[in-house]
Formats: sequence, structure tokens, C-alpha cells
Amino acid sequence: SSGINAEYGDPKYVEAGARIMQAMERRCRVMCGYSSLKNTNTGELEDRLDSFVLAETFKYLYLLFADNSEIGVDMERYVLTTEAHLIPIHIQRFSDVKVNGSKGVCENRGVYVWTWLERLLFSQYTSSVFPEDVCPDEDQPYFNRNLKLATHIGGKRQETSSLRANDFDYRNSEHVAILRSMGITLEPLGGDRIQLVHNAAQAHSEQLGVEGVIFMKEITDHANRLAQSQKAQLDNIPMKEVMVSSLQTGIKLTFQAGKAMFGPELTPENPVVGVAIQADPPEGCTKMLNSVAGKVTVLFRGGCMFVEKVRRVQEAGGLGAVIIDNSVDSSAVLAMSGDGNNNVYIPSLFLNKEDGEALLELYSKDRPMTVIELRDAPPKTE
Repeated sequence: SSGINAEYGDPKYVEAGARIMQAMERRCRVMCGYSSLKNTNTGELEDRLDSFVLAETFKYLYLLFADNSEIGVDMERYVLTTEAHLIPIHIQRFSDVKVNGSKGVCENRGVYVWTWLERLLFSQYTSSVFPEDVCPDEDQPYFNRNLKLATHIGGKRQETSSLRANDFDYRNSEHVAILRSMGITLEPLGGDRIQLVHNAAQAHSEQLGVEGVIFMKEITDHANRLAQSQKAQLDNIPMKEVMVSSLQTGIKLTFQAGKAMFGPELTPENPVVGVAIQADPPEGCTKMLNSVAGKVTVLFRGGCMFVEKVRRVQEAGGLGAVIIDNSVDSSAVLAMSGDGNNNVYIPSLFLNKEDGEALLELYSKDRPMTVIELRDAPPKTE
């Protein structure tokens, strides 16, 4: 059985690969290698061979037909990119293995010997990351002992220390500078979202480039864990409501509201009621310029994270917050995500754009006499 065919258990991959290889031999083979096919009808060739044929096409064909014993690495431990680069699945930190001497001999352990293909695949790191054979760490996944964050100076390991994903705060300029040194930049996506982009070529050193790879994996894992935790909380929290009332006209409007995955829980026993006020600045990403103390503050989505807006209201003495969506096309009610820090003590809810505009219309007609209530939604009746 061949590598990919053995993996998928379907001979159609081998058959397709064989047809591709036979067609290349028949239509594209020339004395010095292979040439591009300029015209499929006439068979006219072009004096050109794209680099991806060697770097990708032939690599995939080799993996398709090769036995696992001929590949040189355990393919179960790698993911192939669209560029046919092998990315190790278990890229994590390596910081707790003690080494005696320049030979990389472990205390009470054997010497880990790199395979020739592993050395070839990761040769770009060999000058600073793993020039010596080193010890396997029996307590961590396979690749933890392969891609190490260490340098050898005079035959001695020097460990690196850097920012961990669960400590990262995008508002901290020192954290941003550390990421930049690892080749990671922050790109705003609009609203309260940011994206981390890694380019190892922009790192300050090879080793910091590897740190960047590891940080990106850690931040992805951290985000996934946070999303799973928030989803579990969301599933167990009943729906909420925002009710806005005009004391002058008696008009009352009630809207279904999205929950916040931070701050105190609203229950039937503890609704929050206060005079409404619109935030200045409207997005609430900087210090409040108007007095929101003792009131329920209305803000717009965008510019910073939901939790940051609510913290600004909390710092100014607000009772609670209502955040209105800024997307014209969306009518969805979202659950507002936090950042993992448990330092918000006032409730907040989210309204879609249409409901938010209705709230603001009533507020604009009767500002001093408009009251907002944040509350638990009553149970649904069959």
C-alpha cells in the first residue's frame, strides 16, 4: 500500500496519480526534464518549467506512491500545506530538559537522534535551534522534543523566555513589541476584532521566528478553549431582554438581547433599571466625556472589544450598558465575548441594529425621562 492510498483507503487516488504521471511522461517529457504544455490541442510545448512542479507536484506524487517506510518521517505527525510544506502537528515549548555537555546527553535519558529527513526539512533552524541531538521529553507530545526554543552557546543550552498566549493583551505596548520581534503584526478587522499575522522573515532572529510559530499555535488553542467555554456558558444562560420606557408618554418597547460572557448574571430577582444616556464618545473606547454615573449607558459596537467598552462605563460609575450593533446587514443577536479577565462588575446586553435604532429614537424624543431595564427574559410558553 502507498502512503496517501494507505491513509485514505481508496485506490482512486493512486489511479488518478498514475494517470497524471503517465500524461506528463507522454506529453511533457523532454531531454532535460519536463516542459510546460502550451497548447493541449496541438501538444505544443513551452520552454518553461515552473518551480512548483519540482517543489509540490513531484513531492505529492512521491508521497502518493511511496511506502511509509520510504518517506523517512511519520506522516501522522505532520500536516501538508497547499505548498507541500510539512508542518509538525505538535509544536509546543521545550523548556524543561536538562542537558550535560555539548553532545546533548540527557541526565538519566538517552540521546535523541534526528532522522535525515527531519534535519533536511528543518535545516533553516539548525544553526540556532537544534544543532545537537537532544533528549526526548517523555512527558510531552512527540514534537515537543523536536522543535526546541533553545540555543547552544559553548555546548550549553540557553533557554528563551517570551510572552505566553494566555498572558497576551493587545492594549499592552510591550506585548505588541514582543510580538513584532517574533514577526507577528496586529491587523484591525473592523469593529472589535483584530487579526494576528505571522511572517517569520520579519522576525528579529531565526529563533524568534520559531517563537512566533509557537505563539500563533498557542493563541489559536487559547481562542478555541475560550470559545468552547463561552459556548458552554451560553447554552446554560437564559435569554435576556432590554426594555426601554418613556415616563412621559408611557411608551414601552421590549427587545430580545444578546448576553455578555462577562460581568454579573441577570436573573429575575436582580434586574438593573436606570435612566438612559448615550455614551460620548459613542463607541466608548476611551474615557467617558459625559456623566454616565448611576445610569444605563447606550454605546455602539466597533473600535474596541465589547468588554473594553463596558469597563469604560464601569470606570465612570455606570449601572449597566447596552451595546448596539453597527452592521446594517445583520439582524442577529450576538453573545458578547470577553477576554478572560474577571474584572467586570456591571451587566451589559447586546441589541441588533434595527432594535437599537428603535431604542435611540424613543430616547431622542424624551431623553431625561427615558428609562432602560436590563432583565432576564420570561420563560417561553408553549
